[in-house]
Amino acid sequence: MAERSWRYDEPTARQVRLGRLLERQRKAAGLSQGKVAEALGWKGGASKTSRVESGRLGVTEADLERMLALYGVKDLGLKAHIYDLKRRGTERGWETGVRDVVSTAYADLIGHEEDASDAYNAQTNLVPGLLQTRAYGAAVLDEHLPEIAEEEREERLGIRAKRQEVFERPNPLVFWGVISESVFRHVIGSPKIMAEQLDHLLKMSEQHPHGINIQVLPEAAASHAALFGPSVILSFPQRWEPDIVCLEGLTKNRFLEEPGEVQAYSRQFKRLMTESLPGAKSIELIQKYRDTYSKG
Repeated sequence: MAERSWRYDEPTARQVRLGRLLERQRKAAGLSQGKVAEALGWKGGASKTSRVESGRLGVTEADLERMLALYGVKDLGLKAHIYDLKRRGTERGWETGVRDVVSTAYADLIGHEEDASDAYNAQTNLVPGLLQTRAYGAAVLDEHLPEIAEEEREERLGIRAKRQEVFERPNPLVFWGVISESVFRHVIGSPKIMAEQLDHLLKMSEQHPHGINIQVLPEAAASHAALFGPSVILSFPQRWEPDIVCLEGLTKNRFLEEPGEVQAYSRQFKRLMTESLPGAKSIELIQKYRDTYSKG
């Protein structure tokens, strides 16, 4: 992968999450952004508080301590987690070096995946990125972004492969995937590529029986027509951190963080799981499609 310069004007994923946690504590305390700036003696007023909460402006440890006191935060575990996010927020992970290749939202997704404990992925058109083979991923790029230069194509494939290392870390990401049956009916690349991809799904599921959970949503399912597009819900191990929804698009991603919106996607995912084939039946269906492609 070609070396890229980091864009330090953009917050890291952890800085964004720190800001979001501080915003939640401020609102729980019933304070406006302006009142916080006034109490802390910040020049710039509400604008500075807003930039801190967006992750675009760092906060000193002294000011952070004053903020938590102002908000009445007494939970030692929560305080420790906030200080940890601040400390690690300035650490530039590998995802910060790819912002010239992928969108800021995609880079943030990578950063969030690094810390997440669980991912709930509903896919309507493609095999989830974390489970794609290189050949399948390359065929997706060739089909949807045929104009990109070869160097960028290789970089994107390298980024996708590195994302998949979340399954090999000390505390692996637990993946829950609902995949529309139509994903297996749509040939990406060639029958050979499809057979290899489906075989990879089966092997990953077998190698990670408690970490990779795949269910297939039949095309005849009632909720099939209600799928509006691929989405990922990321959950974090700390109880203070709320879930995040990432809506995946062809050229860009966007995040939903409002509790009502996140809850709506969580309810939808649970509904999809109940209408999907059980794990064993899903594996049998994937095997059937793999065998069909292997013959053709």
